[in-house]
Amino acid sequence: MDNSTDYYTLLGVTADAAPAAIKAAFKKRALQYHPDIYKGADAQERMRIILQAYHTLSDPVARRQYDSLRAEQHLTSAASSAGSRSTAGVRPAAKGAGAEVSPRARRDRQRHYAFPSFTAGRSVYVDLDEIEYTLAPAQAQELLEQGMLRGVLPETQEHVYFCHRCHHRWPIVPAAGVQQLPRTCPKCQATDWSEYLLLRCIHCSAVFESEQIRYAVGSYTYGKEHAGELCPPYELFPLCPYCGTAHWSPAEDRRVDALRARAARQMNSIRLMLIAAITLAVVFLAAVVLGLLR
Repeated sequence: MDNSTDYYTLLGVTADAAPAAIKAAFKKRALQYHPDIYKGADAQERMRIILQAYHTLSDPVARRQYDSLRAEQHLTSAASSAGSRSTAGVRPAAKGAGAEVSPRARRDRQRHYAFPSFTAGRSVYVDLDEIEYTLAPAQAQELLEQGMLRGVLPETQEHVYFCHRCHHRWPIVPAAGVQQLPRTCPKCQATDWSEYLLLRCIHCSAVFESEQIRYAVGSYTYGKEHAGELCPPYELFPLCPYCGTAHWSPAEDRRVDALRARAARQMNSIRLMLIAAITLAVVFLAAVVLGLLR
């Protein structure tokens, strides 16, 4: 793949493809070239460009910019221009000394990273600019060992509600009796607005918050009905978004293995059903032929 790669051609969709078609095409390509499946020497580079194509075409603003560049320059410098565009409007680095915005951060959302130090038996402070986390020793150990930590954090240090999906903030209104959390975010209507998912790469040590449903609120059902399930686009992280390395999270590797095992079981079930159907058809035809010969 060279720098003139056409994102639409890469994903196998037309220039007027709908978001759902782009997402479906990306999933197909991601499974095809995941480093666990595709063993070519350029596996990581292929996945990097596929991810870049999806992140560009799935965001309306970035897609319009890309379409304009694509039409004007006929793809002669699409990749290099896309890289220069990605730095436009970058927000200042996170206020924590250990946090920063990666130059390779996804253009559709300015993701913030932190690189906190982990000490056994001590709490860990994670500053991601828009939201801050103080992890208990057990939570910090889980994030360090598993590369993943789920939890609930409805308030910020400014004591306002914070939606981890669309990053909306709204004031806490005191009420008589027991204070209950709002059922949904008033902006994006996500029911799991207070739930967070922190991820950590074992290679580059980057800690960041997953954008589980920030792209397609309303397209999926989240919250208690699907407790424990990980939602898109988190599942679209075959590579660490900071350093681009595969096998970046032990928890992610287990999830991929479980998905692969489930797919294998489903395929075996389909094969058995087909064999049974073919066997029944052969028996039926044999019976019909014998009946005609009598």
